Amino acid sequence: MVDERTVAFCEPSFEHPVAIVLGSGLGSLADRVRAVRRIPYDDIEGFPDEAIPVEGHRHEVIVGTLEGVPVVVYPGRVHLYQGYSALAVTSLVRHAHHLGCRVIILTCASGAVRQVAPGTVGLIADQINLTGTNPLVGLGGLAAARDREDPFVPMAGAYSPYLTDLARAAGEEAGVPLADGVYAGLLGPTYETAAEVRALGILGADFVGCSTVCEAIMAHTLEMQVLGVTLVTNRAGQPANSHKEVLAEASGAIGKGCTDVILGVLRRLAATAK
Repeated sequence: MVDERTVAFCEPSFEHPVAIVLGSGLGSLADRVRAVRRIPYDDIEGFPDEAIPVEGHRHEVIVGTLEGVPVVVYPGRVHLYQGYSALAVTSLVRHAHHLGCRVIILTCASGAVRQVAPGTVGLIADQINLTGTNPLVGLGGLAAARDREDPFVPMAGAYSPYLTDLARAAGEEAGVPLADGVYAGLLGPTYETAAEVRALGILGADFVGCSTVCEAIMAHTLEMQVLGVTLVTNRAGQPANSHKEVLAEASGAIGKGCTDVILGVLRRLAATAK
């Protein structure tokens, strides 16, 4: 049962658009936006000027509507493994907040660690930050996040139970099986060894990937409501793991399922805002 105070806090007025960050293979969702404005990533404060999109990503913000809901869609991101700082990696989150977004949907591809089957759409209930860094490190990180001197941000409840409940209802309506779990964020770009996957399982991780955790930290610090959705594209720790496999799986049935879930969440947000 969702606490009524949480619902009231999360309900959008739609003077605030919903931000959506799209991971590998999900760029097609951006094509469904009824666009009213496009912003090159080069115009985003803190985004690295020299950044080259990883395959399956593109660097252009799309502002418009989806399912009648105002959205700001980011069909690509930069990663720590590309050599960028955690502060640069979270520039999209800060940009979304600056544009008035108070709800953000973070999507990504991931490998399955424990009992979750590849081909599943996962809902991120919690995270383990194993990247070795944090976007709030240093004065620049604190200033970018919030006008505060206190660097000690509690991360419990970083992923909104209310939004997760909406996603679960959307998945049920669309016939998309969903699995709740814990996402472990690693530095990358190497895929995990079999021993690392066993260790991650002991730590309690269900999904593993190379993004999202720093973005979730920044969004939570900015008091945004976060929904985390991951496409479980493969079994982690396998010799044949590759980015091509990730893109192929993400652009198939699970990519469509993830899109259906996100659209269902937007419809439900619209209904609560009326």
